[in-house]
Amino acid sequence: MNEKSISLEIKKIDSLIVRKIIFYNKDSIYQLTPAQIVIIKYLIKNKNNIVYQKDIEKKLGLRKSTISGILSTMIKNGIITRTESTNDLRSKEIKLTDKGLKLDKVMKKKALEFENLLQKNIDPKDLEIFYKVTNQIQKNLEGEEKC
Repeated sequence: MNEKSISLEIKKIDSLIVRKIIFYNKDSIYQLTPAQIVIIKYLIKNKNNIVYQKDIEKKLGLRKSTISGILSTMIKNGIITRTESTNDLRSKEIKLTDKGLKLDKVMKKKALEFENLLQKNIDPKDLEIFYKVTNQIQKNLEGEEKC
């Protein structure tokens, strides 16, 4: 049996990615976390739709309380607004502010730089295999009901 563990290798890479994203954003006045970046990208992608807090919870796979804390920080920094829904008073609509929309251009530039760093010195054929393997791992996990 192989001595390496897929889950441990993924966890190591995840930790390195999170640290590097935080480093890449340290010069930004907002010092965005990876979760905040995903939320901003999601809101930009869905800017013509109503986005509820529960949509963001589902997208990130995090609990309501965790998302509430992240969103509260983003509100405090003037990146988003959270308002009562006109359709469902129990739901909160999340929208980017003008300041939040302006972050898109900066984030795209940094994302491209970061992606180039991740792909540095990796043969395109190896990347193709990597994507195939990670896709299969995702399918394996999505098909499992219990761990």
